[in-house]
Amino acid sequence: MNESPTVPKRLLLVCNPIAGGGKGRVRGPELAAALRARGVHAECWFTGARGDAEARARQAGGEPWDGLVALGGDGTVNEVLNGMPDLRRPLGFFPLGTANVLACELGLPGRVEPAADVLAAGHTRPLAVGRAADRRFLLFCGVGVDGAVVRRLGEVRNGTLGKRKWADPILHTLWRWPQFTLRATLADGEVLDGLSSVLVTRVRDYGGVLKLPPEVSPDSGRLHVLAFRQRRRLAWLWLGLRGITRTLRGGGDLQVRATTAVRIDGDAPYQLDGDLGGAAPVDVALEPQPVLILAPAPRR
Repeated sequence: MNESPTVPKRLLLVCNPIAGGGKGRVRGPELAAALRARGVHAECWFTGARGDAEARARQAGGEPWDGLVALGGDGTVNEVLNGMPDLRRPLGFFPLGTANVLACELGLPGRVEPAADVLAAGHTRPLAVGRAADRRFLLFCGVGVDGAVVRRLGEVRNGTLGKRKWADPILHTLWRWPQFTLRATLADGEVLDGLSSVLVTRVRDYGGVLKLPPEVSPDSGRLHVLAFRQRRRLAWLWLGLRGITRTLRGGGDLQVRATTAVRIDGDAPYQLDGDLGGAAPVDVALEPQPVLILAPAPRR
């Protein structure tokens, strides 16, 4: 955490207006007004289509902002992250999505006044950034079952997301139950074979519901690789139950590793922070530069 925060004077709010069932259109101006009341010049810019947040963040690289703030879900944060030319410029987040994994993991407030306090204070928390192929991610790169669920979501999605809209992709994947055979090769040369899925994660909170093994930490500066060998539906449901009850641990058919890079070979779709990224094989590695997240000050 930055112990000597730089108080921002100018913040650009990149808002997804349909996030939170349309709350983005209201919360954006409210947050801008709250920041102005705290002496911060804040402008609200609304997206109109997928990719707009990334394009605006890229354009903002040549403008005199002291930081960017994404208002929306984890996908909006991912777009802004991928558009930023310079990761040394702070990134803030106001959660309005379905799971809001990053907000849960970092304790980011979801109400306007507390969020304005955090953003105006200027405290930052460095977070390592992953890259899969040519895309950055802060949360997950999931290859296999994860990717199949997100691919199905893209086929049936219309309008805004909500937790109920994940039901069809999850049930469709469980019913069809695709079988993948993957191999993960870690930076130190270790090879994990015969895998059904691989989750490369930077955070322990998964979907706002499950907790991954306790060695997974956003502050580790490493990629955490969860290599699954389970192939039966019941085995996966048992894993989910253990995640809900916070008793998921590595061992046996679930191997957990920390690394700086991993190559995943096989034929399977993969997702990045909840959006379809492509298909394996895919190389995943840490970016050389962490991103500075505007976050609450550390407790003393």
